[in-house]
Amino acid sequence: MPYTVPISMLTNYPKVLSKVDEGQEVILTKNGTSKYAVVDIEEWKYTKAMLRFLSEMRDVDEEMRLGGKSYSEDELLASLGIGV
Repeated sequence: MPYTVPISMLTNYPKVLSKVDEGQEVILTKNGTSKYAVVDIEEWKYTKAMLRFLSEMRDVDEEMRLGGKSYSEDELLASLGIGV
């Protein structure tokens, strides 16, 4: 479960940031509404990589459904920048 605190708690940021662990975010609220998330940098990098991967997979799927080129596993991995 995320650790949720009002954004005003950032005046005590060491305490807030101490709650951020890999896989565990801190949700900052403003006027009682979730506004921001603070996450571990490795979690952020992983999330960005997954979004890129899913976007690429969506593009490949769309191209294949439209009768475009088929990709071998090696070609797909190479296009994603994943070495084999």
